[in-house]
Amino acid sequence: MNESIYLDIKGMHCSNCPTKIEKAVSAMAGVKDISVNLADENARITFNRNLIGISEVIDKIDNVGFEAEKIDT
Repeated sequence: MNESIYLDIKGMHCSNCPTKIEKAVSAMAGVKDISVNLADENARITFNRNLIGISEVIDKIDNVGFEAEKIDT
C-alpha cells in the first residue's frame, strides 16, 4: 500500500543537494516517488509501506549528510 509523507530537511545549501537526496532515496526498494524542494527545505515521498518504513528513508537522508524529520500533517 502506497503512502505519501512530507519531511523537513535541514542542511541543504545548493541546487545539487536535492538531487543528491532524490538519487539516494529513489534507489531504495519500495520508494515510488520523491520530490525535494530546496527553497522550502522539505520533501514529499511516496513509498510502499509494506516494503519500506519511513525511519529507513529518514536514516538514508541522514546518512547522505542532511537532517530529516517527519512533518505532521
